[in-house]
Amino acid sequence: MTMKKAFKDFLYSIYQNNPCKILPNAIWKTVERIESAHGSQVFFDDVTNHIDGLDQNGFHLYWNEERKIEKRFSQLTKQSDVMIIHDDYFQQITIEKFTCVKPFFRICHESHCVQPYKTDERYQIYKVKIEKESEIVSRFIADCYETLRPSEATVLSWTKHKVYDENLWIWMIDKQLNRPAALGIGEYDPIVQEGSLEWIQVLPEYRGKGLGKAIVLELLRRLNGKALFTTVSGEMNNRTKPEKLYRNCGFSGDDVWWLLQK
Repeated sequence: MTMKKAFKDFLYSIYQNNPCKILPNAIWKTVERIESAHGSQVFFDDVTNHIDGLDQNGFHLYWNEERKIEKRFSQLTKQSDVMIIHDDYFQQITIEKFTCVKPFFRICHESHCVQPYKTDERYQIYKVKIEKESEIVSRFIADCYETLRPSEATVLSWTKHKVYDENLWIWMIDKQLNRPAALGIGEYDPIVQEGSLEWIQVLPEYRGKGLGKAIVLELLRRLNGKALFTTVSGEMNNRTKPEKLYRNCGFSGDDVWWLLQK
């Protein structure tokens, strides 16, 4: 068994018990980074119950059962300009050396229980026809952000991941004006039976009408019956207050992750 295979098996074994405390993102993203052709360094010790991971983009994984900063932490920080760590570890370090410090929430939904929802008859859910609408998805996301503008090629690349599910790409259409008002993109990982919400956007002029909540609940409904749990993360200080939306849809938890840049 190779080091990376043993590492992944160990990571999977601990992740399902408490996903939001183990990783800052859905597990498939970390596994993909580990398997990247660009290379990565991984370390684990199943005796002391410690794992960490480092690649060309920085230090993105650190966990131990004791929830304490260990000697390897200093080594990893010296090699990395970017770090992502859980709040348990963040509280044990000094942050003067970092120029950017951002907190992110990561919360979970037990997918067997999904709230019902109802929207104005003016709005209706439709599946994204990605083969025809990739450019529309790209422009729509850009219209929801001040600086974020994923290209059409980037949008299409999301459909190449093993967790892509065409039924988890949905529009909320304003039938009166025949235009998208909101977008939801979810993913499903059959290995751990994890659903994840990746993009939940509502155009500024449609906010406050319950469309974001409807999109989230519809994605949870579609994941019901196959996902054991669904995770989501986002910036805690985002002015659109996404955490409040997800908690109103039944997500819970208190895990916080920190993005640190030198």
